[in-house]
This record gives sequence, C-alpha cells and structure tokens, in this order.
Amino acid sequence: MAAVGAVQVHCPECDVALPIAMVLKSPTREGDKLIVNVEPDLTDAVAHVWTHEPAE
Repeated sequence: MAAVGAVQVHCPECDVALPIAMVLKSPTREGDKLIVNVEPDLTDAVAHVWTHEPAE
C-alpha cells in the first residue's frame, strides 16, 4: 500500500475541510492490462464524525 494523493471534502455539518488520503492497493494484471485500485482512507473523516455525536 502507498499513499498516492489526497482530496478534500467538506463536512456538511460544520463545513470543515477534511483531507481524504487516496491509497494505492497492489496492482493486478489481466492480459496486457494493468489494473490499479485506488481507495480512500476514511480514518480521519470517521474520527471527525465522532466529534459531532452527542455525548451520553
């Protein structure tokens, strides 16, 4: 796994810009085609959502 970049999304509740790292998964090959999977790492976004949950 390797980080390949980041995008930003804004929290709909508080409008904070949240960076979403894009992670390169192990590439695979089908014939003469290389298939590269890029997936978001949502760890920081999920942690931010917890800040909006009411305390019990």
